Amino acid sequence: MNLDLEPLRIWLHSTGISWIMTHTKWAWAASETLHFMGLTLLIGTVGLFDLRLLGLAKGVSPAALHRLIPWGIGGFIVNVLTGFCFLAGTPDQYLYNNAFRLKVVFLFLAGINVLVFYSAVFRRVRILGPGANTPLAAKIIACTSLALWIGVISCGRMLTFFRPLPGTHH
Repeated sequence: MNLDLEPLRIWLHSTGISWIMTHTKWAWAASETLHFMGLTLLIGTVGLFDLRLLGLAKGVSPAALHRLIPWGIGGFIVNVLTGFCFLAGTPDQYLYNNAFRLKVVFLFLAGINVLVFYSAVFRRVRILGPGANTPLAAKIIACTSLALWIGVISCGRMLTFFRPLPGTHH
């Protein structure tokens, strides 16, 4: 399936955000800084929670660590907003980039994984106390979560290495 992304690229390039990202000295650097801060919040909280589900830091209840998840959600929101700024700033470097496409797939799968966690096992996990073992299903979901976020981060890092050459995306 070959999607025609050209109308989306043209629209993104015509936005005010695109102009700001490409015509101001500080916008890209500020967005990068915020993006990494958001990533730190996201992975710091969600990653720690996942590691607890896998058996690390068993002296802390999953519920206690879960109280940090809103910080991770905040970090995710910052990343979505700054990610959109990058996309609007140079849409041709993202829309036609296989690393970006794979990153989006990993993000989508991570979202499904979160839905599965909250619909299938969270009720059993939130009542666990310190030292308690988590159900196998929660461990599988946590391991999947960590693998998907590593995929997101790795693909994000690879974006600059797999940039399409100008004019090769049509």
